[in-house]
Amino acid sequence: MKKIALNKSLVIVMVLLSLFVFTTMVMAEEDEFKVSIGIHSEVTTLDARITTELTGRTRINLINEPLVILDPNYRIVPGLAKEWEYNEDATELTFYLNEGIMFHHGRELVADDVKYTIDWVLNEDNPAGNRGAYTAISEVEVINDYEVKLYLDTVNTFLLNALAQLGIVPEDKAEELGEDFGQQPVGTGPYVFGEWNRDDNLLFYAFENYWQGTPNVDVVEFRPIPEDSARLLAFEAGELDIITGIVPDELARLEQDPNVIIQRAPEAGWNFVGFQNSRGPTTDLNLRKAIAHLVNREAIVDNVFQGMGLPGKSPIAPMMDWFNDEIDYAEYDLDLAREYYEQSDAYGEDIELRIYVSDISSDIRVAEILQYEINALGIENVDVIVEEWGAFLSRIVDTDDYEIIILGWGSVMGPDTAFYRQFHTEGSGNFVSYSNPRMDELLEEGRRVDPTSERSIEIYKEAQQIVHDDVPKAFIYYREVVLAHHPELTNFQPYSYTPNQWLSVPFLEKAE
Repeated sequence: MKKIALNKSLVIVMVLLSLFVFTTMVMAEEDEFKVSIGIHSEVTTLDARITTELTGRTRINLINEPLVILDPNYRIVPGLAKEWEYNEDATELTFYLNEGIMFHHGRELVADDVKYTIDWVLNEDNPAGNRGAYTAISEVEVINDYEVKLYLDTVNTFLLNALAQLGIVPEDKAEELGEDFGQQPVGTGPYVFGEWNRDDNLLFYAFENYWQGTPNVDVVEFRPIPEDSARLLAFEAGELDIITGIVPDELARLEQDPNVIIQRAPEAGWNFVGFQNSRGPTTDLNLRKAIAHLVNREAIVDNVFQGMGLPGKSPIAPMMDWFNDEIDYAEYDLDLAREYYEQSDAYGEDIELRIYVSDISSDIRVAEILQYEINALGIENVDVIVEEWGAFLSRIVDTDDYEIIILGWGSVMGPDTAFYRQFHTEGSGNFVSYSNPRMDELLEEGRRVDPTSERSIEIYKEAQQIVHDDVPKAFIYYREVVLAHHPELTNFQPYSYTPNQWLSVPFLEKAE
């Protein structure tokens, strides 16, 4: 009998312990500070060395940090490097790392990791997404664990800006994981990669040993919801804490809603109509000019985006010192468009124009408007083809199988990032296959001169004139950052430089 009584006692104790553990787990979940962010698209990789997707880089920047950072005021400030210096003729750039910075897997960041990351990007056998921004670097030398020197073949006055885009990866984990690194990245940032359920959610967990202090937010969740209205519904239902891609038609209502905080900032980016310059009917300059005059920029900003942004003119935004305000930029003019069309080789021919666009609803609307305008010009065979983001990106990066695309370009930190990758013949983001020898000369010289000099302004003003004359792209509008969050979250800081969009998230607080 004693034996049975003892077993019953053990059962009671075990049940009580189980209840205690369960209650503790529930309390832990209730105490957990989780922020769910709704974004418009899934990403293909989380490898800081490879991706060129803005949506990917916004997430990667919470895991892999760069040597220097572009702050909200577009100033270069310390990141993993506490100091840096050029030698007298700007052919050497030395970085001095902060000591004691730990990677997520428990090893300290050292100069070897910086060398490994940069060397990997420069190696043409690797699929680096932005190699062209770093080609001025001929050699990376490790001086000691906390000092690394870059030797430069050519002076590149925008190199620091480029390095602000490159997250440093740990050599050992990158080599161990190989191609899988982009699916389970490791870095020094405030968050550790947690779980990735594609097209559903991506979870990051706070890194307790983060060198700038343990984040306030325990869990960050990214949820890709392509449809803007569906994303807004999830936000208003309380399923999401922050959302991007506000439905323009809803902006006025949301700004009046006491349960919503809208934050806006000029974005360093713009959207454009891109023409395939290597094949097909859009190789005809007069046809490109005709279509450029069919882009009703003011109407698109007012009606599609409800005033969110400014009409587009060039790769340089009007608030930048390099903006060329002397150019007679293309305006909507159906009669002038018809004149150019009649001078083109396409006139009277049965041509096909395919407008490819990703599944961003506002871009689809712009594509449909352009389709209507081109039809009005007299070209009947115009199709709008919508692809999910990954397929669309693969099309424009890996093929020339399109005539027209609608796309955005962000993370513009100055004239070099606005021009070189897109308009230099060898530019890594030159998806429209554009080439002009004079443009190449200017952009190479632009990297050699002082960005604050009058010559720098002259270079990029001429570059804008060439883009205007050649029309490899027609600019639609300059974008604006518009985000919504609930009043319970405080200390949120929107960034005009889009890849840094979520850098304030780790230190958000709950309102009292």
